[in-house]
Amino acid sequence: MVSTKTEGERAVVATVTETMFALKIGRAKLYELLHSRALESYREGASRKITWSSIDAYVERRLAEESERRGIE
Repeated sequence: MVSTKTEGERAVVATVTETMFALKIGRAKLYELLHSRALESYREGASRKITWSSIDAYVERRLAEESERRGIE
């Protein structure tokens, strides 16, 4: 398999396992986020693919929620 990505680049989508690892969450929590549409995904054959842009957006939303909860601007 030949990779066309250079160091520091990442694919547009992540697998379930990659997303679990990136967010440090379990499978049940990941599927909860998928079902609530907090993360965008689609099926490619038998595989579930999650967009990295939705993973990034989820982390940004969670950081903003935490800042608001703490009263930090």
